[in-house]
Amino acid sequence: MLTNLAVVDNHLVDFMTSYRVRSADISVLIGPDSLDVLHAVTTQSVSNLSDNSCTYASILNSNGRMVDRILIWNLVDQIAIIHLEDCSESTRKLLSKSVSWKQDVKIIPLDSGFSSIWEYNTSETGEIMDITIEGQVHSCFVDESTQVHLGPNDDINKFALKLKNEGALSLDIEGIKLYQIMNGLIDGEIVRNFKPIPLEISLSDDISFTKGCYTGQEIIARMDARGALSRTLVTFSSTSSLDLGNHRVVGGGKLVVFDSINNNGVSYNLGLIHPDIADEGVKFDINEISCTILTKW
Repeated sequence: MLTNLAVVDNHLVDFMTSYRVRSADISVLIGPDSLDVLHAVTTQSVSNLSDNSCTYASILNSNGRMVDRILIWNLVDQIAIIHLEDCSESTRKLLSKSVSWKQDVKIIPLDSGFSSIWEYNTSETGEIMDITIEGQVHSCFVDESTQVHLGPNDDINKFALKLKNEGALSLDIEGIKLYQIMNGLIDGEIVRNFKPIPLEISLSDDISFTKGCYTGQEIIARMDARGALSRTLVTFSSTSSLDLGNHRVVGGGKLVVFDSINNNGVSYNLGLIHPDIADEGVKFDINEISCTILTKW
């Protein structure tokens, strides 16, 4: 399984600490009913989210397809949200419409003034989804090797400089794309262009299957009851570049390519394919292009 790969001088580097700075797509909810509003519109059970803790949740349309994925931070006196790239506006509108006249919630965009750092393959350790605070910067491990830092721009820039001085790699656009493909990560562009279903892209942890109604719940419940998916997320290599979108597999089957990048003459891709041909090492052809599954997510 190929994971935690960065790109340095156009080469793949395994297990190197790297980071990216994101300077937009942050919102804050203020008011005693903030978590209740989020609980009503997201796939996650968040009404009782503990103080100083984080959780992921998806925002779906009526067809059960994603329009945003948010990282929710309970900062005690306010709730911060980091959205997917360029997906914040639609979520803010949905949240605003969902606030009843009885509820006390203010939704504030923080697209300027605040930033986040996503630190990959960090050597530090910590409790997953617990928030720690150092000065004005709040930090949270979202998995065993990824730590997210949230704070004012000046503090985040100082934090980024500290990481750089410690030898961490600042990912450029191609580096970010390669890392996401190799680690099965969905970004805002994929959500905007393809509107995937969380269960098909290995985001079942975003979903509470016991909470009350939310938009798209019926579709998710039906898929969960079936117990089998018709498509699953994979990272695969190909001998030539593939266009994004739908393809037919030689011999039968369909493939959806979400993202693709060429590195040293090999194309690395992220997409959906039938589970029967999704196991690591399985080979298949798209027209005359040979493909090999690297990781089933």
